[in-house]
Amino acid sequence: MRRRTNVRITKLILAISFIILFGRMIYAGIGAVSHHQEKQRLAPDQTSAQPVTPR
Repeated sequence: MRRRTNVRITKLILAISFIILFGRMIYAGIGAVSHHQEKQRLAPDQTSAQPVTPR
């Protein structure tokens, strides 16, 4: 009986850990997308001020 309890607790802890991991990945992904969009929105203003010289 003790072994079954240990297995159930281990599975529960692993499930909670994966839920936290996926939640953090989703949170970071949303932050990365918004950061990328913000950089793309600001990029044309910065590049238009500097002329591009061919090498």
